[in-house]
Amino acid sequence: MKKTSSCPKCGSKKMKIHNPQAPVWECLKCGYNGPIVVEDGNLEKQIKNLKKMDKLSKKLIKGR
Repeated sequence: MKKTSSCPKCGSKKMKIHNPQAPVWECLKCGYNGPIVVEDGNLEKQIKNLKKMDKLSKKLIKGR
């Protein structure tokens, strides 16, 4: 499995290092700024699936 840097908030792989002296990362998708970057190959896909399931469960609870 290939490890890539992903945003811990949205799972996007569109990350850049904002400050190399004190590793602060910036997500180009959601705007997250922070020291933590998750290195997982499929985190973005997992987060998208969780959001879809959350939307579906809310619709089912409302009865739509």
